Amino acid sequence: MKSNFFYSIIAGSMLLITTGCHEKNITMQSMKCEFVKAGDEAVIYGSGFSADDEIFFENNLKGEIVASKTNDSVLTVIVPEDAKPGKLCYIPKHGKKVYSNFMFRDNRGIIIDFDGYRSTWGGFDPFNEDGEPIKVVNKNDSILPLPVTPPEAISGHYGLLYGIYKEAWTMKRETFLQYCAKTEYDGRGNHSVAGDNAGLPLEELCLKFEVYVPKECTFKSRPRVEMFFGPYESINKHGREQSPIYAWTPCNTPTGEFYTKDGWETITIPLTEFNHSYESDEIKADPINLSTATNFTFVIIGDPGDSPSENYLCVDNFRIVPIK
Repeated sequence: MKSNFFYSIIAGSMLLITTGCHEKNITMQSMKCEFVKAGDEAVIYGSGFSADDEIFFENNLKGEIVASKTNDSVLTVIVPEDAKPGKLCYIPKHGKKVYSNFMFRDNRGIIIDFDGYRSTWGGFDPFNEDGEPIKVVNKNDSILPLPVTPPEAISGHYGLLYGIYKEAWTMKRETFLQYCAKTEYDGRGNHSVAGDNAGLPLEELCLKFEVYVPKECTFKSRPRVEMFFGPYESINKHGREQSPIYAWTPCNTPTGEFYTKDGWETITIPLTEFNHSYESDEIKADPINLSTATNFTFVIIGDPGDSPSENYLCVDNFRIVPIK
């Protein structure tokens, strides 16, 4: 009977080599949400996963793989206590260890995290003085009850946009968040929003942030969300007329609606996609100049049409980081 094993002698050691099988192509390409608290489930997308393998966080902290929620392309793991930012290391039973293409809780290049950097205009703070989620917002001395209690935080405080957008192409507190670099606004001064990553080629960088939209407050396709990086001396503080713009349209779905399933999600946008003018989506703008990009704006804007919708977006951890 023909054996499916053979022996090899290398440097005085005997290696048992299996034939007739192929090493799996294992990749860890992205996470559903890069910021997950200890004890909660992190979802990783890639290939070659198995519940029989092992995964480790920074400092060799082992995560617990949830077998019932893991298959070849989706890995679900419980985040261990004391997990720190860093790459994940996947160790299969047979084969070489693999490192993730992303960083867990990537805190490089932070623009706004609503904790350490409070120089932010617009939006609402979704926590009261006791650190508990609010149930109402104050607008023009009027108290508006929220339709849904804000979600539990994933990383300190976060920002909330809530309100009805009905006046086309306008910016109001309930529909925009803005970081101003000037020190008079408690900004960090005339420094690039990309921080230490500003020297990397634009093609190697992306904007990431976390978003939560409850199903009860589904985000509609009109209007859209625009993002742009204004210069230090910006028109109207934001510099929309001076910056290449990216229009985020998460509602490109059959229903024309968007909400996050099962909690927070991480959004990734290559900086090369910030490429159109404020005048028209069809007019291409010059690429971002990271050396002069010091401000940042995230705004619901456009034409709401005849049926303005109620918007409810929670966002956190705006950052510029390497794509890999």
